Amino acid sequence: MSEKIKNAGIAVVTGANGFVGSHLVELLLEKGYRVKCIVRKTSNLRWIAELPVEFYDCGLTDVAELRKVFEGAAYIFHIAGAVSVKKPEMYYVGNVDMTRNVLDAAEGIIGLKKVLVTSSLAASAPAVAGMPVTEDTPSTPVSTYGKSKLEQEKVTRKYMDKLPIVIVRPPVVYGPRETEVLLLFKTIKMGLMALIGFREKYLSLVYVRDLVEGMLLAATSERAAGEVYFLGSRPAEYTHRELNETVADVLGVRPLRVRVPHPVLYVAGGVSQFFGQFSSKPPTLHLEKVKEMTYNSWSCSSEKAIQEIGYQPNTTLKEGLEITIDWYRKEGWL
Repeated sequence: MSEKIKNAGIAVVTGANGFVGSHLVELLLEKGYRVKCIVRKTSNLRWIAELPVEFYDCGLTDVAELRKVFEGAAYIFHIAGAVSVKKPEMYYVGNVDMTRNVLDAAEGIIGLKKVLVTSSLAASAPAVAGMPVTEDTPSTPVSTYGKSKLEQEKVTRKYMDKLPIVIVRPPVVYGPRETEVLLLFKTIKMGLMALIGFREKYLSLVYVRDLVEGMLLAATSERAAGEVYFLGSRPAEYTHRELNETVADVLGVRPLRVRVPHPVLYVAGGVSQFFGQFSSKPPTLHLEKVKEMTYNSWSCSSEKAIQEIGYQPNTTLKEGLEITIDWYRKEGWL
């Protein structure tokens, strides 16, 4: 083991094999950390299998086993969670119960500097165009997923008098390895630009590299203990049309623009949800997702993180999309 790694300390990452987790693992290695990755026995390790990390396939259900992994850790990055499930109650198992296990296991770990818990913009509230939500905006989540992430935050706050904790709330995250935004790219490549409803909609996006750099800043900043930060983009919001047209420009296509009325989207969501009952995997589109999509704005301000911890989301939308689409093409995904 190099002296550089010894000096940087140990960082533990839950959900290390996922989209955001794997990018964070790469950043931590670049910075000289010794990285422990907590995964499940069934996890697909394709993005991190060849990296110089330590694997622990204990999952997040056994507090005693987690405590063994956490021994000697300077930082714990809790990224694992339930994003797409067959049964709504599983959001609470994946996002609340597992977080409680992580925090129980972290108690009493000598030398632990920070636990970072990853929440979501969905835990906050829909925004008004031109008025992105902030950390002071009252939380009124509209989906079961969002409600479970808010409950995760409430549980986390109960440990803040016992552990140095920071909560981060990313908006939509895109970049290499991401699979859900990929569907948008495929649709536009086929020549169709679907715009939801007849009023302009707004959203916040963050390029994955900017996000994980912000997560590392939040973890290593003493100022961040006990705080909540949105880690989004600058500017804080984009229109759906701007996103779609930038994707089309990078792809080099001129798609047909089609407005999709909200009732049509609800029908599509209902049909997808019905047939999803007969699949082993949860449907990508369902009624709660449709409900979220029909709101005028899902945007957040990152000014608090910019001012307090030096967060710098420097990747422009076009730059991030160019890198992402180039990666998709090389991998044969697009």
